Amino acid sequence: MIVVDLKPDNVSQALCCQFRKGYWIEAVEERKKFLLWRLSEGKVGGKIAVEGGKRLGWIDYYPEADGWVRIGCIVIQKENRGRGIGRALINACLEDCRGSKGVVVAATIWEHMPKGFFKKCGFVDTNEKANVSLMTVRFGENEPPKTEKEQAQRQYKPKLEPGKLVIDMFDDGECPVSCVTRQLAKEAARDFGDKVVVREYDTKDKVVVEEFGYMEGIFLDGERAFFGYPDKEYQGIVEEIREVLRKKFEAKK
Repeated sequence: MIVVDLKPDNVSQALCCQFRKGYWIEAVEERKKFLLWRLSEGKVGGKIAVEGGKRLGWIDYYPEADGWVRIGCIVIQKENRGRGIGRALINACLEDCRGSKGVVVAATIWEHMPKGFFKKCGFVDTNEKANVSLMTVRFGENEPPKTEKEQAQRQYKPKLEPGKLVIDMFDDGECPVSCVTRQLAKEAARDFGDKVVVREYDTKDKVVVEEFGYMEGIFLDGERAFFGYPDKEYQGIVEEIREVLRKKFEAKK
């Protein structure tokens, strides 16, 4: 096994969800465009584990304005897990980021980006009780960071409309799940006609970033919304989103 740098000519090896259909097809293309954009601006690092010309797994990470580096995602092909590939990718990432304040990752209690894995790799949890929290490896005595997206959310002021539900969607294409969730939310919103106002913002656009900061996520009348992981079969998620929207309308009465 060798670990190589992420480059424009191998971004296809740092994609996920390629074999899914429906909205996932567009989502994978969005991620590819995102990586190429970030590479062109020198604002992404990444490593790909390869053996015999085949991808085993990959990691991508992003320098933040405050001097920290944020891990976006690490993925190991299921058939290759248990071989130390994830640890090798993390070690390569940490070595690459030695000149920064440290490395931060949003880790979860679930299978994807699991806290247990990052703890084994030396990351310290900033909130052990939370389902999702920042975990860090510090290169010096630095305070735990706040991501650019968290800082932008504090500045975000939604433009509400009387009698209507405003759905603001911020995305840059980094994660296919975010793209698919956006499409599902729009599908659910159609049932409510002109009572719902949907606004989509591409945070690759500098004009959008200047107005809102580097935002990410879906907001209902300014309140961040989580709809769960859509996975391969996502029709159940559409109904769950409809129910969330119904409750929002009831609360407005």
